[in-house]
Amino acid sequence: MAGKFRIAFIVMLFLLMGERATFLFGGDWRLGLGVNVGAGKLEADLPNASLSPLVSGHVRVMPFPYLAVSGELGFSALGSNTVNNSETTIIPFELSAIFNLLPFNHWNPYLFVGGGGVFWTAKDDIAGTLDEGTDSFLKTGGGIEYRVSRNFGLNLGATFRYSFTDGLDQLWQGDENDQVLDVHGGVTYYFNSGSLDRDHDNIPDELDLMPEIAEDQDGYLDHDGIPEKNPNPLAMNSYDAPFGNVDQASPIIIHRIINKAESGKNVNVKANVYSKVPLKVVAALYRPLGTQKWNVAALEANNDNLYQGEIPGYAVTVDGLEYCVVAVDETLTGVGYSGLPTKPINVTVSSSGTPWRILGGAVGAASVGTASYFILRKQE
Repeated sequence: MAGKFRIAFIVMLFLLMGERATFLFGGDWRLGLGVNVGAGKLEADLPNASLSPLVSGHVRVMPFPYLAVSGELGFSALGSNTVNNSETTIIPFELSAIFNLLPFNHWNPYLFVGGGGVFWTAKDDIAGTLDEGTDSFLKTGGGIEYRVSRNFGLNLGATFRYSFTDGLDQLWQGDENDQVLDVHGGVTYYFNSGSLDRDHDNIPDELDLMPEIAEDQDGYLDHDGIPEKNPNPLAMNSYDAPFGNVDQASPIIIHRIINKAESGKNVNVKANVYSKVPLKVVAALYRPLGTQKWNVAALEANNDNLYQGEIPGYAVTVDGLEYCVVAVDETLTGVGYSGLPTKPINVTVSSSGTPWRILGGAVGAASVGTASYFILRKQE
């Protein structure tokens, strides 16, 4: 009865999470759908447990960049190399809190903790179905996600599940309940939230000259929302090479725009600048959103055509940030740009993630440490 109550509670919570997400988390939440595949192993009393394939799907709600709530439904047939080929089919359904440690990087390590229920059936080749039931899991683990784009993320991770039964392997011995280990990889598709960017190219409609047609996001004039015909990338290796239809009298700036930042953290600005005339200055103009005065951060030559500098953290506030990158040659007549003071690049700034990283690290260390203890200790 208690197991059925837990299942009903989890299902209702999951439904409420999806239906009331806007109310709970405001307008800054994101929704993701994904699938994981991998291999799992029953860490129990069986001496010959084998790796078995697993698959799961998940729904993820991200109220903050540093935290996600994930609902997961999976399936695996955990086998063994015994004489009668015993096998336990599990269908776990769980909720987890995911702590993102570097949510604004392409490579984002994460930790998670959670729990839920599991339907399971144990059988072998001789007796058929041996037993079945409904029990509960606690889970923890971690991994790393690579954000391919704003909408797609690839992940690689591992999960430890501690069950509240010793019957998954049908060996009622030892002083521990059964556990399941797995390694997995997968993909998550994140839906865009809000209605201020209709073509989902990270350019707000108020700054987008073509709000119905997406910018091509290749680093060349990405600030205006118009997909331009770009300079030939093979020509970028030489100042003397032709730039196609681009005006050779002006410097060319290739800059991947920055859309998100963390409050109080310096923002690293990089740009490749190409010019047939020696450059006098390359700089980033910046200001907190809502202020009038522009500030200047010089970008220094780092390697060949690469220029790099930082927008200081004191200007990166939760109200938001505007910036643009400009290059002026020695004649003072050739000007290249990515973003303009009249049409700047808009950066969404989240609150400091330090408390979340501390909380995620503490929870992760405690849960992963506990999982390691159960895995390594010998049963009595």
